Amino acid sequence: MRFRLNCTLLALVFVATIVGAGCASAPRGSQSAAARCAPAERDSVFAAAGPVYRDCAVDVHAKNLTRPRLDYRPTSPPRNGACYSAEIEFVVNAKGVPETSTARVVHTNDQGLADATIASLSAGWKYEPARLGDVAVRQIVTEKNTMSMILVAVPQGGAPTRPNQRPPVC
Repeated sequence: MRFRLNCTLLALVFVATIVGAGCASAPRGSQSAAARCAPAERDSVFAAAGPVYRDCAVDVHAKNLTRPRLDYRPTSPPRNGACYSAEIEFVVNAKGVPETSTARVVHTNDQGLADATIASLSAGWKYEPARLGDVAVRQIVTEKNTMSMILVAVPQGGAPTRPNQRPPVC
């Protein structure tokens, strides 16, 4: 009985060792780089005008060269207390121009800021296009705009003074 138990235990240890070795030899992160970088289903809208790539699939990322000033004035305090933020996603074409029709909001805490950010795309944002090898390609770009706010109370008839606090880091 003792011999049989030891053989069973030895067999289990052997199987566990083989399985462990197989797992250890697999690449880190169960997905390959190509699988992690594959376009998501939501990206199919971007591909309607031709091949498009995420930043992880290109050799050189699209680089922002110009960003016009936003025309945005908040109408109420931000929900998180001190910062407004808007993250948008859009395609930059092979000439370095944002395709404004592809712009969509990824995340925002203020729809007005998100709308102003998208509207500013047509006001002259310019990019150095993404490259795959020696060829300029369309790339999905994500940009985030943030603004901080400090409330300054000015006594009636008084002059505003510089607040003692620093703007929050957003």
